[in-house]
Amino acid sequence: MIGERRRHGFEKAMIARITLIWAIVSALLLATQFRNIAAVIYPDGDDILRLLQVRDWLNGQTWFDVTQYRVDPPEGTPMHWTRLVDVPLAAIIVLLTPVIGNSGAEIAASVIVPLATLWLVLMLIGRISFKIFDEEATGLACLVAAMSTSLLNQLRPMRIDHHGWQVVCALVAVNALMARNARQGGWIAGFAMAAWLAISLEAIPMVAAIMAVGLWRWMRCWHERTWLVSMLQSIFVSSLVIYLATKGLPMGASVCDAMAPAPLAAMGILAIGATGLDRATHRPFSFALMAFGALGVAAVAVEFTLAPQCTGGTFAELDPLTRSLWLGNIAEGRPIWEGSISLALLKVIPPLIALVTMWNLIRRHNDWLGRWHQEYAFLLIVALVVGCLVARTSVYSAALAAVPLGWQLKVWLRSIRTLKEPGKQAAAAAGIITALAPAVPISLLMAAAPTQASTITSAPVVAVADCDIRAALPALGATPARIFAPIDLGPRILLDSPHSVLATAHHRADVAIADTMRAFMDSPDEARAMLDRRGYDYMMLCTGMNEVNAYATIKPDGFAADLQKGEIPDWLEPVENESQNVLVLKIRG
Repeated sequence: MIGERRRHGFEKAMIARITLIWAIVSALLLATQFRNIAAVIYPDGDDILRLLQVRDWLNGQTWFDVTQYRVDPPEGTPMHWTRLVDVPLAAIIVLLTPVIGNSGAEIAASVIVPLATLWLVLMLIGRISFKIFDEEATGLACLVAAMSTSLLNQLRPMRIDHHGWQVVCALVAVNALMARNARQGGWIAGFAMAAWLAISLEAIPMVAAIMAVGLWRWMRCWHERTWLVSMLQSIFVSSLVIYLATKGLPMGASVCDAMAPAPLAAMGILAIGATGLDRATHRPFSFALMAFGALGVAAVAVEFTLAPQCTGGTFAELDPLTRSLWLGNIAEGRPIWEGSISLALLKVIPPLIALVTMWNLIRRHNDWLGRWHQEYAFLLIVALVVGCLVARTSVYSAALAAVPLGWQLKVWLRSIRTLKEPGKQAAAAAGIITALAPAVPISLLMAAAPTQASTITSAPVVAVADCDIRAALPALGATPARIFAPIDLGPRILLDSPHSVLATAHHRADVAIADTMRAFMDSPDEARAMLDRRGYDYMMLCTGMNEVNAYATIKPDGFAADLQKGEIPDWLEPVENESQNVLVLKIRG
């Protein structure tokens, strides 16, 4: 029988059990990723740019400056990423460099940080389960999480981008909703959500859902208003502190893709308004709703008054070609039904089973536990919808689904052990297989295979990871040069050389991305005019890579198509290099 009371915390045996699961999964991930670790192959260009951001900081670039000066030089390309995610990577690199050298320390950090993040995720999932279920269900919940395709893809070695930390922030916020002390829980949840938003504004739908839980508690009981008030106070204060700590003074202009003065002002209005309502005497349900409606309208008005350019969305100001041809075709940012059906089902089936489980739990319980199951089911539904609309955000539904799935697996396993009816035993076994087994081979395959930064078309002939850039770079010499290359090759060139590139797959370089795409699709003469205007020295590409194939398909008579046919214009001089599949060309003046 499931207890009605929340437990205070972990037992040592429970921590040991979760750590054992983490150690086993980590060993499997290290085994499947060994080739990539040894060859220093990162899953995505974002991981490389994250390491470069840390490397630039440690080499003297200021804490407040996250510009990538070797992307679209000489001005460079400002990044919207927060320094918060840089800190653990930098700490490990600084600590280990005297022991194993800088290169070894960077690789070690690229392995240690994702696995440490995985441990935190399992502990946070385990804590939710342990508070309301028993040890067996908790261990199974962590096992479910450790077998999740979505989670493993973001928490594997060499995956040092920010997505894993977003999951940690989400789980800290949900854990805080279980606190006995509303003010303390609200402030912890608000801090976690502030860090989450600082990492990526992609968190907004889930943050709104968590705030909706706080509002629902207020509407259910006036005395529960402390939850929402504390969360709004905390998220504003924490966001302001994080912004000042990472951006400094004076405050810059409002941007649409990161925390900025405009959203901070909107948060301030909500926090001040909620604080005023908190001090009011008991009011009807309708009064509180109207008051929050008015505060919401005021916050939106301030946001768009201070940042009118954001009314069209985060990417409204991007170059139209960049938005349509590049951003609109990044698979991880698209709905899951536009990709592989099998992977879509693996993302959807476990949360759906978890929701059925939540429905059964809601019917069995009342008081605090019943209300908690209702709130948790709501968060899981929002996470599932968000994950269906934006594929990479399915990590949230995967993490939340692990808790009810752990309990459901316990029930099914008990049925297999105790029930004598073959039919019920078969049904329980089928449930376990449906929930878990299909994910195992795909999880391992995804953990072993690098992803692509840009997916303009599917099924590349030559994967980015297979372009032997490292072998081709010595032919360019040690003097920093400007290299024109497909956007997916840019991060690798930056990682392994002192050279600069025109663009990488990061939206603040939207003009440079558009120029790159136009050059490959325009005529050779038009491409040369752009390169001369920008002052580039070399070209580098794998002619069979996915991105180049896309340009050649769109414009069969364009520059990329000519290069694939071996038709090199006379203003380009082939440069011999050690790579078997990388074409290096010197741009003649």
